[in-house]
Amino acid sequence: MSVKKDDHILEIGFGTGKLIYEMAKRIDKGLVQGVDFSSTMVSIAQRRNKKHISKGKVRIIEGDFDEMSFKGESFNKVCSINTIYFWPEPETTAKNIANILKPGGMFVVAFEDIAQLEQRQLSNEVFRLYSKDDVKNLLINAGFSKGVSIKSREIGSTVLHCAVATK
Repeated sequence: MSVKKDDHILEIGFGTGKLIYEMAKRIDKGLVQGVDFSSTMVSIAQRRNKKHISKGKVRIIEGDFDEMSFKGESFNKVCSINTIYFWPEPETTAKNIANILKPGGMFVVAFEDIAQLEQRQLSNEVFRLYSKDDVKNLLINAGFSKGVSIKSREIGSTVLHCAVATK
């Protein structure tokens, strides 16, 4: 995902905040925000992004994205890496993402290939598996009417898919 100087970006489930840090280096007049429900990850991300936070380029939020009340159409880009599996209500989350994006805004979601995940025998109670078609249909039904494209890439022995959806 390319980052422009005036972008307003949200990362959902930022983990250690590494991607936020990298995006904030490219921001000038914009803002990178992140929301994660883990207090441990929030602390780590705040330490990593201390410089960017003090300059007003980064805002770290602890909480559940679906319970946040972001102002409508306030972001031009939203991203999430390896979190889609944990969305309790994926249709709701995808619609909420579409609602906070400006018209023409972009959502980028990265996820592992379903065949790889099935081999790990993960708990269905916590971990929801998605095929590329599942993700594409989820995003189209959520209101990403300008299209959804998915590219795949092998990183070592892992196949990672990246869906780009435009509102």
